[in-house]
Amino acid sequence: MRIATRLIALLLACAALGPLGHLGTANAVPVSCCIMPDNGTGTADHPPACSGGYQGQTQIVNGLPVGATIDIATQLLSFAGLVQVPGGALGGNSETWTASMPMQLSGTGALLGYNRNLVMPISAGTSHSASRTPFAPTQSFATDLNSLQGQLPFGDPDFDLLRITADTNFGMASPGNTIFTQAAGGWEVDSFFDIHYRIDFIGSQTGPFAGRSGSTTGTYRFEMCHSQPTTARKGTGGAIKVFYR
Repeated sequence: MRIATRLIALLLACAALGPLGHLGTANAVPVSCCIMPDNGTGTADHPPACSGGYQGQTQIVNGLPVGATIDIATQLLSFAGLVQVPGGALGGNSETWTASMPMQLSGTGALLGYNRNLVMPISAGTSHSASRTPFAPTQSFATDLNSLQGQLPFGDPDFDLLRITADTNFGMASPGNTIFTQAAGGWEVDSFFDIHYRIDFIGSQTGPFAGRSGSTTGTYRFEMCHSQPTTARKGTGGAIKVFYR
């Protein structure tokens, strides 16, 4: 009887944990991932300056050995110098800011074993956000990463040029959405951009990419505390996959 009772208790505990005893899914988002303070107008600043920033993926394909890629785990964070003025393509605000873009580069194929961490400065980013109702407890509004460009400073050991560009004005639209939900005296954040990017590179003559150069375009969903995942699918933008979560 004691063994049967213990077995039942164990089965109930496993059921409470979910399939295979996991405590959650890969897409689970912690409660209150980021709470931004009210900016005094019944809403929060956009883009939100959450410490974890936006997280996504970019990739270099063109100009590398056949079958090789450089996969880049990419963040957009440390927003500073924010200026918000009425206007923009979405009829709400036009926003300018600076930021940083940490990148973790990992080679595949013939470049397997190449690993590098770097931080690319973003000196002049621009985003647009649609209007929202001040003081409304839930504020959901469209956004657009209007322009972004970052480039490594001169003298990098691996790249004579490594530059990332996203610019709606040049046919590289990067739409998104942000939800602010009133919580704990501030605003809980749920935000993403589907960033359409181009990465240009020229290898340093003394580095692992000597004699190589290329431009790769792709689109990836960059998320900040985003709790509404969508199904992954392949895109048709050259050799790059388009990923959505």
